[in-house]
Amino acid sequence: MKKAFLKKIAPLVSAMLAGMFLLAACDSAPPRVLPVHTLPIGSISTNFNHDDPRRQISTSIVFEVIDEAAIEELGPLTFIMRNAVLSILAELTLEDITTNRNLDYLAERIVERTNNDLGLNIDLIVRAYFTDFAIV
Repeated sequence: MKKAFLKKIAPLVSAMLAGMFLLAACDSAPPRVLPVHTLPIGSISTNFNHDDPRRQISTSIVFEVIDEAAIEELGPLTFIMRNAVLSILAELTLEDITTNRNLDYLAERIVERTNNDLGLNIDLIVRAYFTDFAIV
């Protein structure tokens, strides 16, 4: 009876082992190394693309940068980073914000635009994190 049971589960065990080996062999992103270096740019409020000019987005953003030296280099350029964020937020429609509320995609756009607007030889900003996001 034991042998019959083992014969029944043998294919399942084989498939599980093969799956484990495939997962281990996958090219996955390397784990993040601590410490993480961040640069907050503070609260930002702006009107967005809406018929009612009183509607606003209010948010706070923290940028993750590549290293501690990047914090020192970007500190005096905060006005460029804030301007890039304001430009992207002002382009959003209410539909973009409410139906597609994909903050990860919005954060990626902000990182790309900010790195581009900074015009440096290397992209110092890695990620953007929303610490607050409200539509008023």
